[in-house]
Amino acid sequence: MTRTRPAVTVCIPTFNRRELLSRSLQSVLDQSLEDAEIIVSDNASTDDTEEYVRSIRDPRVRYDRLPTNIGLFGNLSRCLSLGSGRYRVMLPDDDSMLPGNLEAKVRFLDANPSAGMVHSAFRYLDDGPQPFGEPQNWSRLESDTLEPGLAFLRRSLAVGGIVCVSSVMTRSSMVWNERFDASDGPYADIALWCRIASRSDVGFLAAPLSGYMVHGGSASSGFQLVQVNGGQHHMTAQHADATLQAHGRFVQRADITPQLRAELAAIVAEADRRMRLTVLANKTIPPNAMKMLKRAVGWGKGNALHRNLSLDGNVGAPGPGAMA
Repeated sequence: MTRTRPAVTVCIPTFNRRELLSRSLQSVLDQSLEDAEIIVSDNASTDDTEEYVRSIRDPRVRYDRLPTNIGLFGNLSRCLSLGSGRYRVMLPDDDSMLPGNLEAKVRFLDANPSAGMVHSAFRYLDDGPQPFGEPQNWSRLESDTLEPGLAFLRRSLAVGGIVCVSSVMTRSSMVWNERFDASDGPYADIALWCRIASRSDVGFLAAPLSGYMVHGGSASSGFQLVQVNGGQHHMTAQHADATLQAHGRFVQRADITPQLRAELAAIVAEADRRMRLTVLANKTIPPNAMKMLKRAVGWGKGNALHRNLSLDGNVGAPGPGAMA
C-alpha cells in the first residue's frame, strides 16, 4: 500500500535533554491537525532520550538516532531534509507549540502558494507548565500578513532579525537543498530566512502559536549572545557581532543587483550601529533611568519609532541560540 504524504513534517533536534524534549514532543502530539509525521533527530544522546521516545505508542512518531554527535549545525541541517511532508517545522527540543499552531500555518501556506514560509508571534516559556507574559511579536506586524520577500528582507536587516525560529513553518521544497551554515555564525537561522525571502513571499500570523523557552542552558546563552535576566533575553555585544555576520554574509552572497546589494549593505551597517549603541546604553544608563527616558519619549511597543528601530535592548531574533 502506498503511504500518503503527510501535510507536515515536524523535526525535533535533541541532545541529552530528555525532560525538555518530553514537553516539546507532547505539544506536537496535542495539535488539532493530526496529518503530521514527527521525527526526533537525536544527536547521539547518552541519557534516556531513546528509551523515552520509543515508549511513545503513536505511529506518527519516528526516532532517528545518530551514531556519533555531528554538532549543533549538523543536526539542525539534517532536520531540513528528513521526512516527506509538504511543509516542515524544525522545533527545538526546549521550545513548544501552542494550540492550533500546525492547523493555522498549514491553512496559510495552502491558501498562499507564493509564500515560502510562515512565522508567528510567540510566548515565553520557563520551567512551568504554561507560557508567561505578554505575546511577543518581533515582526512588528499587527495582523496576519503575506509580505513580499524584499519587504521582509529590508525589515529583517533593519531590525536585526524578526523571526522566532520555533514559530517557522516552511515549504519543504524551499529547504531540501539548504543548510544551517556554520560560516554564517551563531545566527545561521537568520541567514536561512533571508535566503528563503529572496526567493518567495513570507507569511506572518499575529496569534501567538509557539512557545520559546528562556533559560540559561540555551545555546544562545552558551554562545554569550544574550543575558537572561528577569525572564527576558537582553542583547550583548556578541549578539551584535553575530547578527552582523549573518546579515553581512547574506548580502555578500545573494544573487541580487549591485544597486540592491548596496542598499541592503547600508541597512545592515545602520542596524549594526544602532545595536551597538543600545548595548552601550544598557551598560551605562541605570535601568530606572532608562525606563524614565522611554516614558518621556513615549517609548513602547505601540510607538512607531520602537517598531521601526527596535532599540529596547531585547534580542530581536533567537537564531540557533533558541535551538537545541
